[in-house]
Amino acid sequence: MKQYSLQEIYEQAQEDKSSIYCTMSRGESFLNMGVKLQKFTDYIEILNCSKGGDYFQELTETEYEVFFNNGWKRGCVITAMNNCLHKLDLIENKMKVEVNTRKNDKHIQNLKTRREGILNRYSKHKIKLIKLK
Repeated sequence: MKQYSLQEIYEQAQEDKSSIYCTMSRGESFLNMGVKLQKFTDYIEILNCSKGGDYFQELTETEYEVFFNNGWKRGCVITAMNNCLHKLDLIENKMKVEVNTRKNDKHIQNLKTRREGILNRYSKHKIKLIKLK
């Protein structure tokens, strides 16, 4: 399996038509499926926009490995799928707490609706990943 460098991943992001390009005061960035690649004069970093609340978190080592092993497009799809699984896990835990404590039907129904939306998004990402192979 080919290993990609950060520079190669940056070049793939440049060529990707589905990525959104932004110029910044100190560099440039590309955004795709909740993943942001930032290139500055001295370094390149990849951020996960779906974790960390109000601010974007830099990828962990294992998340970086996904990009090094798969490149920009597949890395974005796999990261988006992992984000969906993370959100599903959070919702499941909230549902357990709600069912075992307050038993608020409206809140439980809202959580079920959110879960269904995330499951739909996950399946769309899964189809994209299959098409990229």
